Amino acid sequence: MSKQFEAVTIPKWGIEMTHGRIVEWRCAEGAIVAAGDELVDIETDKIVNSFEARESGTLVRILVPEGEELAVGTLIGVIALADYSPSDLDQFISAQTTSTSSQESTSIDAHSDSGEGAAAQPSSSNEVKISPALLRKLSKAGISPEVVTASGPNGRILKEDVDRAIEQGAHSDTSHGERHALNASQKKVASALSEAQSTVPIYHVRRQLRVGRALAQMKEQLSNGSGVLTALLVNAVARALDKHPTLNAQFEMDALKPVGALNVAVAVARDDGAVAAPVLTNIDQLSIVEMAEGLASLVARARAGRSVASDVQPAAIAISNLGMYGVDDFTAMVTPPQVMVLSVGRLSVQPSWDAQTQTFVPEEQVTVTLGSDHRVVNGAQAAEFLQSLAAVIEGAE
Repeated sequence: MSKQFEAVTIPKWGIEMTHGRIVEWRCAEGAIVAAGDELVDIETDKIVNSFEARESGTLVRILVPEGEELAVGTLIGVIALADYSPSDLDQFISAQTTSTSSQESTSIDAHSDSGEGAAAQPSSSNEVKISPALLRKLSKAGISPEVVTASGPNGRILKEDVDRAIEQGAHSDTSHGERHALNASQKKVASALSEAQSTVPIYHVRRQLRVGRALAQMKEQLSNGSGVLTALLVNAVARALDKHPTLNAQFEMDALKPVGALNVAVAVARDDGAVAAPVLTNIDQLSIVEMAEGLASLVARARAGRSVASDVQPAAIAISNLGMYGVDDFTAMVTPPQVMVLSVGRLSVQPSWDAQTQTFVPEEQVTVTLGSDHRVVNGAQAAEFLQSLAAVIEGAE
């Protein structure tokens, strides 16, 4: 008997991959696809890869919407390879769901912390059967799965049931205070920062930078006025790092690993609430315009959750700018294996001494705080690095 359907599941790209987030379906339900066609973009950690169809056929069912995060092996779509009936499709989905239920389903005791209340359609064991992705979707909407009417096999809650419950606003009395699961990127950041907090001896040094003239000069070279301060600092940090090659390294396994290239990471708040730190590489080989355009593209991809492999490269230092939120100064965390992070506050006009006129003149300034891993960067080295950074920006070099 010929094969009738091809299951589209979350692939396992790499030994450490346990979950993937659906970024974008490249094909609509009902589309005819050929083997090798890109079906769906799936995010793993901070990289987005395209999953290709293994066989030719028709994408007859998309089971999981964009934005959902699921375990490896979870069924997300079905390709029909031959003629079929609706019952054939339902049986195939049911069989696939059952075979992977130990990986993708979460059983929730109907008598949980909420005390009372039974599931709207309980099984004989008083359990609600729902995938983690759909459970998170309900949680975000403030809806308990216990009030959702299940239409799937054996009392399983399907995507259609969840969408219907959200549309109807079926809020339960026990929805308050429910926890929201972190996505894969948030978990990765949380793990890295927890490690840094407990194992990395971090200290901070702070300095005011007079950036008014440098900003004006850079604005003259760039047609787009947005993100000019970050672009200025990325360029200046790379030039300062070039003067301190021993600091241009990562610390791994109790050993320094030189980065070599002048790379700088930039912290980006993603649209989904996670934080990414893509890396702009070989900055010394770029013109100011090329650097600014490259930085803008890098940030845009990261914000949309569409960073590519070339955005994830080694860097010794990251820049975190919260000045646009009115923050005067702050201390960001060093994220291993990086050894430094530059925290940038808001622009403000402050009196600055003009040696030529021997008077104080107003000038745009910004407070920067350099956080360093004390195992690699000592206090004098951190101060000298900030001194070089100031010299680059203020025109002494």
